[in-house]
Amino acid sequence: MKRIFAGAASHPVAELTEEQRLLLGRHGPVRRWILRSPLQVNCILAAANLLLVVVSTVTGIYAEQAFMGESQRTFGPLVWALIIFNIVFSCLVVVRNRAPLVFLLLSIAVEFAFLAVTHSTNNSATGYTAWIFLYTIAAERSGRKAVVGFLALSLFSLSYIAIDFMAGFRLGFETVTTTETPYENGSVNEVLLISGVGYGFILMLHLVIVMAGRAVRKSRLFDREMIQRFSQTQKLAATEERARIAREMHDVVAHSLTVMIALSDGARIVGRTNQDRADEVLQELSSTGRSALADMRRMLGVLRDSSEENAPLTPAAGSDNAEENLAELVGSFESTGLPVTFVHGGQSIPADNNLRLTIYRIVQESLTNVLRYGKGVHSVRVKVQVELPDVRITVVNDGSAALEQNRTGGFSLGAGKGISGMKERATLYRGSVEAGPNDVGGWTVRAHLRWEPQA
Repeated sequence: MKRIFAGAASHPVAELTEEQRLLLGRHGPVRRWILRSPLQVNCILAAANLLLVVVSTVTGIYAEQAFMGESQRTFGPLVWALIIFNIVFSCLVVVRNRAPLVFLLLSIAVEFAFLAVTHSTNNSATGYTAWIFLYTIAAERSGRKAVVGFLALSLFSLSYIAIDFMAGFRLGFETVTTTETPYENGSVNEVLLISGVGYGFILMLHLVIVMAGRAVRKSRLFDREMIQRFSQTQKLAATEERARIAREMHDVVAHSLTVMIALSDGARIVGRTNQDRADEVLQELSSTGRSALADMRRMLGVLRDSSEENAPLTPAAGSDNAEENLAELVGSFESTGLPVTFVHGGQSIPADNNLRLTIYRIVQESLTNVLRYGKGVHSVRVKVQVELPDVRITVVNDGSAALEQNRTGGFSLGAGKGISGMKERATLYRGSVEAGPNDVGGWTVRAHLRWEPQA
């Protein structure tokens, strides 16, 4: 996680990726600042360690002077040594994520050396950096390294307390076996009890530090998993979007080419007797071709650029008024000579572009099939009935279906991809599509959609 947010933290106005905004949204303001500012956090920890060390060192030195009666000059070199070592290890805190286990073992070694030279447990050469390194190991490294760090620091703490225990005897805490007040000057049992309680407290503190670090690590692993899932979801969404665009391509090409073929045939026939009408048909043919070309360019542009997530997939005529769009669609087929009428009943079509596009494409595909396969068609009726949450689309014609010869020598009503596409669209709205011959010898398409407003 540190690497994920390091780039954003390096510049105050850096743009966050969508994954980063997703992760930051699940954390509070303090946690978000920590994630985005790892260097600042390390500097604060280093400064806090130095401040606490200065206070504890000065207090410890004067307390030991007062208790042992030693002179100020004895602690001159010691003070400078403590300052130098603490500055060095505070600097290591700033880069603690690079090698926390090495830094922890180094701090333990320095503390051992300091104890061997001074025989004093009142001052620390590394301050509180060992705890910081232990937390970093638990949060950034494997569980095995966290156990190694925990055991190393706990064994050092045990030796530290043992030295302090021995120092107690040197300062006069001797065994008192026969006295009326056995705990007046202390005893072995009392010192052992105090040392045991102190060591138990230290062990608990180390355990809490490790558990806190592991909890943070688990949270970071969860964040990484969220990123992976988010990325996979985006890829799946892109795949579904491309599949939807492919269906749009089929609809555009099938509709436009069918209309253009019909218009060109009509222009050829009408041109023999009515040149003005032929010019109108040719103009409609040109307009249909240009519109189809624009739609294809728009969709192919989306396929080339997968980052264009918000590319509109609305009907070519627009989507501000669904009824007008459908009327214009029906009019474009009527201009080819197809005797088609449009009826809209019930409520207005909801202002849902996806729903409107679904209705538009179902009507378009149905009329395209009539124009392509219908023979002897005298009447085509398109009805869109809206009684929310139900939306029913009916396209009925009275012609006969022409059969196409396929590659195997058999005959079929086209490839069936258009009907499959309509069924896929209807499934998105918990609906269904039925297509088949009717009682008058023609073909009927019935689509049922269910639309409910989003809560």
